[in-house]
Amino acid sequence: MTRFRERYEEIYTLLTRTELQQGSAGLDELSALPDLFGQDDELWLGFYTEDGLRIALEKYGFMRDLERIGFRDRRLELRTDDPDEHMLRIWSKQPPCDAPLVELVVRRDFLQAPGLGDQPTTHVPVLNIEWLLLQHPGAGFSPERPPLPGQRYPGLGVGPQVLELLRNVCQRLELAALVTVPSYFHNAIFYSEEFRHFDPYWQGAFLALCRDVMPQAAGSVAASSWGLYWEMVENKNAPTKEPFDWFQQLMVYPISERLRAYFETRDYQREVQQGLSDHDFLLHTEPLKQTLAARGISPLNNERIDAWIDDV
Repeated sequence: MTRFRERYEEIYTLLTRTELQQGSAGLDELSALPDLFGQDDELWLGFYTEDGLRIALEKYGFMRDLERIGFRDRRLELRTDDPDEHMLRIWSKQPPCDAPLVELVVRRDFLQAPGLGDQPTTHVPVLNIEWLLLQHPGAGFSPERPPLPGQRYPGLGVGPQVLELLRNVCQRLELAALVTVPSYFHNAIFYSEEFRHFDPYWQGAFLALCRDVMPQAAGSVAASSWGLYWEMVENKNAPTKEPFDWFQQLMVYPISERLRAYFETRDYQREVQQGLSDHDFLLHTEPLKQTLAARGISPLNNERIDAWIDDV
């Protein structure tokens, strides 16, 4: 649980549907919770107006957080023309930036949940995070904040707030979970405080990476993630000696009691342990150190970084 949970939950209870649908056509024409495939195309996720999202972001203090970072005037951009995926961007107007501060693509989806007890397997509604980008276009990388795979700019440092906001979206829309597929190892580390891999075997493999690779990288998330990206990690328990590819597997932040119970079952825990025992990772530290230096990541050399980072 993040340090923002208690405050965000309090604000959640105070926000009204009228505020969240501010500026929409007559509220009496809108159902309280549109069906997944019968939602209003003009509303973000079938529920929120642009004015409503702006009100929510102000009341949660998220816009104030961006102002503290240095973005004094912000602009929202919503895209709802794609019936499957909705996008939200936040731009800085002052100071002006050529890239968005926040870019979020989400869709309402179903997850095939396993049966628990006497309950059969069912499809539960979830919010799928297709893409999440949080970046500071005006900042440069530093030794404390080196580039990570997939980054063009340093992060904003507001990830916990965004996850709390999305958790509240799920509660508002009566969705059972947040789900996502991390593109990189460091993404999975960021999500792992609240998320678990839906497939327990891959949860075990992920925990093995944290157990083995992170210490070999001197605790550096950046070095660990680059090591996997550059195929410098191998599983010593594998039948053949070859690079271990980062697995892009579904992670779930359970909100409903039923999904939370799934991650506590003995079967799930047994498979996690199997995944752990099947993996014993080796990070090839010397080639990694040489490549980090050649790319200007460690020690930091921004000129070298700028020469290649757009190609990642």
